[in-house]
Amino acid sequence: MENTIIVTLRCKDMRSFGRQALTGMWSGAVLATLLMMALSLVPLLSFKLVFDSVTMEKVSDLYTMIVSGPITLGYIYFILSVFRRKSTSPIEVFYGFERFFKALGLTLVMSFFIILWTLLFIVPGIIASIRYSMAFYILADHPEMGILDIINESKRLMKGNKLKFFCLQFSFIGWIFLVCLTAGIGSLWLIPYMEASTAGFYELANGNLRPQYPELAANEENRGSPIL
Repeated sequence: MENTIIVTLRCKDMRSFGRQALTGMWSGAVLATLLMMALSLVPLLSFKLVFDSVTMEKVSDLYTMIVSGPITLGYIYFILSVFRRKSTSPIEVFYGFERFFKALGLTLVMSFFIILWTLLFIVPGIIASIRYSMAFYILADHPEMGILDIINESKRLMKGNKLKFFCLQFSFIGWIFLVCLTAGIGSLWLIPYMEASTAGFYELANGNLRPQYPELAANEENRGSPIL
């Protein structure tokens, strides 16, 4: 097992990574986010036309449980491709349905563990959700891995990084307030911004990304060796 990497980069720098990744890709990211929302919400709206309120609520909950995993996986797969400057398109949101049962199983197992921790108290539930936050990123990279292996790998990546991840997500609070003022329309831009920044966090935690610090680069240059 590889050593755990502690993410020390400042939140504003990780947000900068997210913005840089989205440069020239904003239109595609907005379309992907719109597609993700449509897959999540449009069927729920149609249920209101078919079922009574009680049945509609049950059917909506079932639909959300079934499709949330594949939709999340597809969207993260798209965001990772954007972050890594790979050729991609918003249609990648449908990729998660190619791994439907793996994504569904991961959603169910994660939800089960989070609910168990939440029964103890709210805070352990929040910590558990952060502990498993890298699971779908790992699944996007390693679809061959088993569900429990993915969860354990997420736990490993988040060891010592849970507070940093929480701070990164919390650093978007101002933007979230602004989105509320736009009646949610701004989420079409905020969601990819947050996910691209989170992708940067994931790349740092798994060792795929090593930022260059100007002061370190200068020292390395003086010694004649490049900084990675």
